[in-house]
Amino acid sequence: MIFVLGATGKVGRALVPALLDAGAAVRALTRDPAKARIDPRAEVVQADLDTANLPALFDGADRVFVLTQGAHRESAVAEAAARAGVTHLVKLSTTGVHFGQTDPITRAHAEAEQAVREAGPAWTILRPGAFMDNRFAWLGSIRDENAVYVPEGDPASALVHVRDIAAVATLALTTSGHEGATYELTGGEALTTGQQVAILADAIGRPVEFVEEPETAARERMVRRFGWPAAAVDGFFALKRESAAHEHIVFDTVGRLLGRPPLTFAKWARENAAAFTYHYGG
Repeated sequence: MIFVLGATGKVGRALVPALLDAGAAVRALTRDPAKARIDPRAEVVQADLDTANLPALFDGADRVFVLTQGAHRESAVAEAAARAGVTHLVKLSTTGVHFGQTDPITRAHAEAEQAVREAGPAWTILRPGAFMDNRFAWLGSIRDENAVYVPEGDPASALVHVRDIAAVATLALTTSGHEGATYELTGGEALTTGQQVAILADAIGRPVEFVEEPETAARERMVRRFGWPAAAVDGFFALKRESAAHEHIVFDTVGRLLGRPPLTFAKWARENAAAFTYHYGG
């Protein structure tokens, strides 16, 4: 039995059906099954990791996909899984750990990685770069204004498709030979933000304005449009500043492990073009 934490997140939503399609028995964790829309073939468990009896949650599971928020929580999860007899932990981390970033988000992942390594079961660490799905942050401005706003100096990025992350996680959870491995995961090409906007505009079928703005304006937009607290905005920009120098770096891991090229941003844009077409009146 494979227990998937973060089953309703960006990666988890792709991972659960991928594991099921591979023939695995899957248990998926969610706080609200009614809203989760988890693949009906999976066993759905309702629980909150902060209040649940953690060893009981892992009863009967031998492999676990570890994705929670916070190093302390992931450390508790790893220890509880070990006590319950789990034999393999696959943790989702970030490429920032590979590059030695010291922003708060990356530091938390680095601490959680260490906790997973020290817990006892075999482990595999997945370190993806920026997700293509992060571009859903452009939904509102494209729908309402037919424009994309980004902070000045936004770097080129080797964005990775969440299905590629899920495919590598599936491989690590269902086949041998990945114990003790750490995998950096990116897409196959680094695209500037302007190139990404042009690709998305082509998929939508109309031009989209690309606007670079000062960081102060970008911060204000995040608070106003997304409702982010100031601490979250600070964390985002700290992460971006530290990753800017290497966000363009392409790793060959996806192609090497899966035996096919990584999925492209053009494919992602075609898959999701309809979501960006609402509201705009042209």
